[in-house]
Amino acid sequence: MQQLSGTWQPQPGPPVLHHCPVTADVPRAYQAVDSKHPDGSKGLSIPTYTVLQQHAAFWDSDNDGRIYPYDTFVGCREIGMSLLLSLAFVALLHFTLLAPYMTQDSWLLHPFLAIHLKNLHRLHHASDTGTYDEEGRMYPRKFEEIWEVLGAEQLSSWADVRRLLAANRCIADPLGWFASAVSWGLLYGLARDERGVLGREAVRRCFDGTLFYALAEARRARALASKYE
Repeated sequence: MQQLSGTWQPQPGPPVLHHCPVTADVPRAYQAVDSKHPDGSKGLSIPTYTVLQQHAAFWDSDNDGRIYPYDTFVGCREIGMSLLLSLAFVALLHFTLLAPYMTQDSWLLHPFLAIHLKNLHRLHHASDTGTYDEEGRMYPRKFEEIWEVLGAEQLSSWADVRRLLAANRCIADPLGWFASAVSWGLLYGLARDERGVLGREAVRRCFDGTLFYALAEARRARALASKYE
């Protein structure tokens, strides 16, 4: 508001983030956008979740806002992780107690080690790409920087994964190094194509979680096709 000639005149409000250039340093709360997808993913069924919450919502199959160890295990199996890897991921995510405790609303740990989606932003860590901010929003500029670091719009080998991890590594941050290595290692292992390439679009869809639904659907389709061969 600004005072002019003794009267108060309304001033233009802040720019609508939906229409800001995707390369601007402006966080997006609900859309995983990039220069090729200014409106994010089409048909996203949970547009009121932050991008980080959308990323994890696949594992909340009953939509109660909590992810239990069993939910994590089932989700991992649905996207193609092996039995042993799924069990290891559940143990890492839930039974180390860090994620369940950090996302609680109280000082008491949830008796069933649930992770609360609404507080997922508390798990933000360093030594990552910075695409998520501390509130779970997405920075389009940081997403674009991933490909600037690699000099290509894809990860073509494990060497590219290591190069990306090294570029984002902070000093004296072993927890962040480990978390980023697990995240990118699993993503490359699960979502690369038959040529060993993890494309830009697969990475973008990982950030808003739509990739996981696609992986699960593709796995179900393959299982159904093999059943009738």
